[in-house]
Amino acid sequence: MRFDFVARFSAVLLVCAVGIAGALSYFFARAHLDSLKRDLITTAVGQASAALQPTLERHMSVNEAAKNVENFNPLVRGVRLYTTQGDPLEPASGPPVTNYAREAIAQQNVVQSPAHEVAGESIVTAFVPLAGATGNYLAVAAVDVSVGQLEAQSGGETQFVVTSTIIACSVIFLSLLTLAIAAQRELNRRRRAAETTFLQTMQGIATIVDQRDPYTAGHSHRVAEYSAAIAAQLGLSKTLIDRVRWSALLHDLGKIGIPDAVLLKPGPFDEGERAVINQHPKIARDILGAVEAMSEIVPCVLHHHERWDGKGYPDGLTGEQIPLLSRVIAVADTFDAMTTNRPYRDALSPQEAKRRLQDGAGVQWCEKCVGAMIVLIDGERVKPPADQSKQFGRRLQVSDVYRS
Repeated sequence: MRFDFVARFSAVLLVCAVGIAGALSYFFARAHLDSLKRDLITTAVGQASAALQPTLERHMSVNEAAKNVENFNPLVRGVRLYTTQGDPLEPASGPPVTNYAREAIAQQNVVQSPAHEVAGESIVTAFVPLAGATGNYLAVAAVDVSVGQLEAQSGGETQFVVTSTIIACSVIFLSLLTLAIAAQRELNRRRRAAETTFLQTMQGIATIVDQRDPYTAGHSHRVAEYSAAIAAQLGLSKTLIDRVRWSALLHDLGKIGIPDAVLLKPGPFDEGERAVINQHPKIARDILGAVEAMSEIVPCVLHHHERWDGKGYPDGLTGEQIPLLSRVIAVADTFDAMTTNRPYRDALSPQEAKRRLQDGAGVQWCEKCVGAMIVLIDGERVKPPADQSKQFGRRLQVSDVYRS
């Protein structure tokens, strides 16, 4: 399957969806773990306060009470007492904790230290102000709580949550992607069918136009192929190549509205007849303009008789004002007209047509488009019809209708 826009978009969306799901699940798992830490520390602090408060008021040793707290809560790694100024009380040795003790007394609340490593274990110390019966603070208890053990226990749970979330999101996304791909394939099939029908319809219309003039049988189809070849030589996209092919097929559609007396005249046109036949691009615009699907084709058809020097019709556009695809069709149309028989002259050779195109480059036609056509002619990649003796297009007579 070609790695087109849908595939790229799906891949990016999958990565984003899995990434967001993983990040959110990790965030919520960590939030849950932090909540457990807070609950653990709160529990440890409450137990320490309950055990040490009466002991402290009776001026008794706190060793037994501290051991009870440590034994009761397996995540408590130690309990120490400090004065309200942060000097050590129990045990008497050790560094002071002046800042934490004073902060706990000032806030009248528990103050926690950042997590730090003790013997390879992550520890958080909670400093708890202890008040006596009179309400005065007598000391500050430091309770060491192991959060590393809790993280180790919760790590597997976090990994399971994140992995499960990612797998679930991936399964859901892949299921939706499968449906989207199936729908896209069906849409592509219908689009190809519609494009085929569209192209066949335009080919049929072009054939009808060509059948009106015995000297232009197959003209629109050849101009379409020449135009597509020029566009490819210019390096245009497939979309533009298809568009110029469709436009070239219909470039003479407006001749449907030209009277037979003018269109089928065997000799040169006079001034009045030339003015009439010059209306065919506008007639084509009026016909195609009513069809929304033809909106991108209309400008190409309308301006294929403009000249680079501004002496063309219907609007007298000059140079780059002329749509590129119209310039392409103009060169292809002229080459086919020069290399096929006309009532007033025989077909020219491709080399003579090449010389005339070169003479008119930058005056009548776009130099870039003429240059591309020259490359095609030299490489024999465009060739006029080999047999021009048969006249496939002709004006139907009444006897033809009854004979059929």
